[in-house]
Amino acid sequence: MINSDNPQTADPALRTPALAENAERYAPLRVGLVGTGWVAHQHVAGYKSVSASNVAVVAACDPREDVLEEFASRYSIPGRYVSATEMLEREELDAVVLLTPPAIRDEVIYPALERGKHLLIEKPFAVTGAKAAEYVTAADAAGVQLAVSQNFRWFPEMQWLASRLRSRDAGTPRYIDARSFQNRPQQPGVWRANESKLEMAIFSIHLIDRIQWLAPGAPTFVRAVTRRNVSSGLPGEQFTSLSVEFDDDMVADMVSSWMSIRLPLNDLRVDTDTGSASVSRTHPMSGEAIGAAHFSGSEPEYLQFQDSENDTHSSQSYGGSMHAFAHALRTGQPAAHSGRNNLRTMGIMEAAYLSADRGGAPVHVEEALGPAWSVRN
Repeated sequence: MINSDNPQTADPALRTPALAENAERYAPLRVGLVGTGWVAHQHVAGYKSVSASNVAVVAACDPREDVLEEFASRYSIPGRYVSATEMLEREELDAVVLLTPPAIRDEVIYPALERGKHLLIEKPFAVTGAKAAEYVTAADAAGVQLAVSQNFRWFPEMQWLASRLRSRDAGTPRYIDARSFQNRPQQPGVWRANESKLEMAIFSIHLIDRIQWLAPGAPTFVRAVTRRNVSSGLPGEQFTSLSVEFDDDMVADMVSSWMSIRLPLNDLRVDTDTGSASVSRTHPMSGEAIGAAHFSGSEPEYLQFQDSENDTHSSQSYGGSMHAFAHALRTGQPAAHSGRNNLRTMGIMEAAYLSADRGGAPVHVEEALGPAWSVRN
């Protein structure tokens, strides 16, 4: 088995060393974080891991003063604010990284757009598909970049898989199968415990995003079922099974469970018209990952991606997302994980919720985004 600590990547911002080679030409991107909870720590670790010379976190905002002070002191962040509006008014920022729950977005996104600040937003970047389309329209009108931190694209095995599928011998994808089985009970008292949109919005949106990212065509119809763990007392789903049709006749299936008490598994398989490729890891954000590919005319390939204690795949993924965002801002090219691209992800997820509410009936993705928007835009 081949060990691959630094495989060829599908992300041009990571595959080419342009930013590193020309770092002296640029001042670091000045970033302000809104929200200093768990995921903010992952973002900062990722920036240090992948993009330390290109990104400077100069301000942070959180209405919880004690949480804010602990976070900002740990990472030596000088600007500290309990109001996002005050941070936007007083700090010279190039971009805002929005890490709040989805319901708390309007009060940051629109003031940031009014001031011409670029935005990197945690997934899901809106409470509904139609709201996501509204944000993209507003960002376009303001002339700023809006990207979504779908960091699961930047796990090393996924970057290898995407790159391998773009090789000439790989052919055209015809079927994608994504599965995640884990035991993930939710603690009462946190904001997620009260959400009616739970497992899909919190976790398997990553799997949906991987599917639409790898698919050549645009998603059309979605069918889905969801289930709750009644004993948990949570209003939201903890199990999702969905199927997506694409306009090029490709089909994708996804199953994601938080109720798999033993034998965790996270894998993704792509069948093309010339062969197959797959990636797998036991735990979704840590540990070893493996990849395999076999296409007509090529020898079978097997790769191993090792996590490390000081530079984990998880931190690399958050850093990769920010690095790609910074690269897009400096080149003027749309980010690979732009809000416009992520409307396909949001459209699939919203259509899946609508389908589940309708007993698994097919729902068109464009219905989920609203009549004014097409995923073919």
